[in-house]
Amino acid sequence: MDILEGIKEAITDAFGDDMDLEKVVPEAKLKEDLGFNSIGMLAMAVSLEEKFGFSFTNDDFIGITTVEDVIQIISKRLK
Repeated sequence: MDILEGIKEAITDAFGDDMDLEKVVPEAKLKEDLGFNSIGMLAMAVSLEEKFGFSFTNDDFIGITTVEDVIQIISKRLK
């Protein structure tokens, strides 16, 4: 599964059709561009864990600001 597509699916799972998936690009900022808050981050993380088969740690979310940051964390975990 392509990681970006998996992220888009996770966002759809977490938010339904309320999110414009055209905005979900690597350079998009989670809070400013996509409107994420801490609950949204948690919902997305749970969905990503189910999709990719691993658990995030608290440290994984330190400094995450963009979709690219999420892609990098998943890429490292899938190696």
